[in-house]
Amino acid sequence: MASAAKKVIAAGVGAGAAVLGAGALLYEGALNTKINSFFVNKFNKPDPEQDALYGGETYTGAQDWFEVHKGEDQTITTDKTGTVHAYIIPAEKPSRRWAVLCHGYNSAPNATAVFAEHYHAAGYSCICPSLRGWGDDEKRYCSMGFHDKDICIAWVNYIIEQAPDAEIVLHGYSMGAATVMLATGETLPKNVKAAVADCGFTNCYKQFGHVLKSYAHLPAFPFVDAMNAVSVARKNFNLRKNSPIDAVKRSVTPTVFLHGTADDFVPYYMMDELYNACAAPKAKQPIEGALHATASVKDPALYWKTVDGFLANYI
Repeated sequence: MASAAKKVIAAGVGAGAAVLGAGALLYEGALNTKINSFFVNKFNKPDPEQDALYGGETYTGAQDWFEVHKGEDQTITTDKTGTVHAYIIPAEKPSRRWAVLCHGYNSAPNATAVFAEHYHAAGYSCICPSLRGWGDDEKRYCSMGFHDKDICIAWVNYIIEQAPDAEIVLHGYSMGAATVMLATGETLPKNVKAAVADCGFTNCYKQFGHVLKSYAHLPAFPFVDAMNAVSVARKNFNLRKNSPIDAVKRSVTPTVFLHGTADDFVPYYMMDELYNACAAPKAKQPIEGALHATASVKDPALYWKTVDGFLANYI
């Protein structure tokens, strides 16, 4: 009996070690920005329509515009964030309007070009930060919005130092939307007038659970739990506590939510959950047939009619 018990214990220890090892692999594959492209490509589902949208004139034209207007990489340093990077595009004419534009996962500031071009044409100065681990940021691991909210707020404070009467919009897509929502859960300066959350997730644990099930056919438990244990042990962030849906419950920042109905990466139903939870003035707009992070190029007329109409109430 004692021998059998030892075998059971040994098997349990071995299984636990294997799960923890899988969690460490998931952590590195998902959050180590220096190597994660290999893993992302392994699980990527190529889609001709999505590729066509990103290769279309709206997106590529905005990329060309961004390269001309972005100027040099700018940095600021705060106690909370360390040194952070962004491109700053001043308005053509003096203006109180500013937009902080937050990019998504596996991306960089130039991915906000479509947004920057639109806001700039509307008389805004634009700040396009590199979020943690991406773009020009010097850190190795990303945080899916958790630490990025502090980067967003640092640039808000920078704007106010330059222009105390600034009126500021926070706009993000995907992980950038999570960043924006998490920021609105903090106490923000009154200069922040509104937020735009495009295809953001409700909770990081649930998001990784969805991706693991959808793309790798594995359950969230115990694999995402093991990944979370690794993240906490390495002092990055707790996936369960990285929760935009809890942040919007505390928010007083008017927020408009947009999401493509064909999004299977961040599920479309998450928009309604976020909208229903949000305590601030709010609006929502589904973009019919849009895949993940393509709403602004799938139906730009409806997208910007919604965003501009909402912001007109507060800017």
